[in-house]
Amino acid sequence: MESDARHWQQAAERYSTGRYMDPALALHTREVNLDLIRRWAPEVPRHRVLKTDAFADATCPPRAFSWFIEGAGQLVCYDIAPGLAAQARYNAHAVGRPDTNYVTSDARSLPFADASFDLIVSDSTLDHFHSSEEIDVALREHARVLKPGGVFIVALDNPHNITEPLFRLWLHCRRGPYFIGETLTSDALVRSLEQAGLTVTGTTAMLHYPRLITKRFLRFLRWAVPSRSDRLAHALLHAVNLLERCPTRRLTGLFIAARAVKPL
Repeated sequence: MESDARHWQQAAERYSTGRYMDPALALHTREVNLDLIRRWAPEVPRHRVLKTDAFADATCPPRAFSWFIEGAGQLVCYDIAPGLAAQARYNAHAVGRPDTNYVTSDARSLPFADASFDLIVSDSTLDHFHSSEEIDVALREHARVLKPGGVFIVALDNPHNITEPLFRLWLHCRRGPYFIGETLTSDALVRSLEQAGLTVTGTTAMLHYPRLITKRFLRFLRWAVPSRSDRLAHALLHAVNLLERCPTRRLTGLFIAARAVKPL
């Protein structure tokens, strides 16, 4: 756990200014996640909400969405790196959510009692382990702390994406900003959630921009038409994201996502 915490702290320090993500892309990522929560948990009480990892909260607040989950009462966020949790807590004050609770924890062993949360949201947190078995352990832990009737929304890197082989080659050449580990197929994620005692009620693929070229294209756009770049970038990202409605969404989405409910 110590080495994991050190890795994420070092990664956060390298990207502490948020420069690794274009502002329009950061805002788009936030909007897509919040839209998914609105669609998948419209009637769920949100007295206690758990959000996994504080990387975006600490390093790129425009991308972070936890503070903007509508109706979130007691908002709890955990991270394996104490420094990330501390920086995220500082940033939370700036956006008017000083009541957000940040704790240091490993996703495979949560420091919460059984049935503690009405809603749990995990966006590409559990795909940073070395094995799929560790993902299974983490999913069981989150199922444990979910209240009966509560909703668990979880996203992982999408192995079905058509650019995945190139992306993994890029990672193999040590070009990645941080460690990206094993993931699950959509079917395997469903099976793991069901084995954890949850009922899966929906799956999708999300964030459909082409991973390897989008950031470079947005840099070019800001150079070519600086006065209109924000508006054009937002419109293009929104248009590309309509691919979620297509039958081929598993081939274009960067992440697979599942909605799971804990039976009463």
